[in-house]
Amino acid sequence: LLPIQQQLNTAIAQSELQIETAFKEIPANQGKTGRQIGAEYQLLLKQIEQIRPKQAALQSRQAQIAELYNQRKKLLLELDQQTTTRASAVQKSMKKLNRQLEQKVLLTLNTEGHRQALVDYLDHLGMDGIGPKKLSWVLEGSFAPSNLAATIRAGEAALQQIKWGATPSVIQALCRLPENQLLALEEFVVPDTMAIELNVAHGERDPLFRPINELSTGQQCTALLHLLLLDNQDPLILDQPEDNLDNAFIAERIVTELRRAKLSRQFLFATHNANIPVFGDAEWIGVLRVEDNKGVISPEQQGAIDIPEIQRLAADILEGGRSAFNQRREKYGFE
Repeated sequence: LLPIQQQLNTAIAQSELQIETAFKEIPANQGKTGRQIGAEYQLLLKQIEQIRPKQAALQSRQAQIAELYNQRKKLLLELDQQTTTRASAVQKSMKKLNRQLEQKVLLTLNTEGHRQALVDYLDHLGMDGIGPKKLSWVLEGSFAPSNLAATIRAGEAALQQIKWGATPSVIQALCRLPENQLLALEEFVVPDTMAIELNVAHGERDPLFRPINELSTGQQCTALLHLLLLDNQDPLILDQPEDNLDNAFIAERIVTELRRAKLSRQFLFATHNANIPVFGDAEWIGVLRVEDNKGVISPEQQGAIDIPEIQRLAADILEGGRSAFNQRREKYGFE
């Protein structure tokens, strides 16, 4: 072994001499000697060899991420299809309800009409210097949140090309959004809105529909009451609806609806209006009075409208008595 060991030591010494000679030939740079530069080079070669396996792992992770994005794209497409299917089903329900409402109330579904929800969502992302006023362009647009996210990923130039009305500061803020917020934006579904309009025309005149936000409190209650009177098995309790409804609507619409709906549904009214219990053919009328600060309904003061005592009480309390009723009839010239 000794001759072999001597040969090996000689070869190592020759290699070290060659390396030392090579280091001396490297010119000094930035205060480093040739030997220092050579040592750094050797270290760099070792680091490159260590990185090569990680490069393969990186490529594998990138492939996994690409596959997950493809799966996400399919899920988002399925979400869009489900949303469209739901909107179609609701539209059919609206048509059915409008037929049942018989032009008393008109319902209109505005698919993804609640754009303010998207404004609020973008506002809560915490973009510096961007508030609801700078996001008002979202209200006027019709783009989907997923399209907005895709355009943001395409960069500022893509956002500037689309005439959405966003200012340069807003575009820059949008492009600074991190990927996790863009992913959440893709999933955001703009809620639908329901437009409710009431036919304010009386009698046999052509329907005249007005939006519920342009109606008086009484007319708004009328529109909602028509909806509550649609086919339903649940009991309905109303406390003095005449406070917000005029007598014309009560006599022409509400009473007619009550007479039809009471065959399959229970109604309980607290009222001072004679039209509801009398013309609505109430099966039971109870006179509520106060005794010792408690509400009381006596057995003799309750029953159907065809009971003489109940007729008298209804005339006295709801009409002001026979004399008052006859005076009004004479004033109106009714026979």
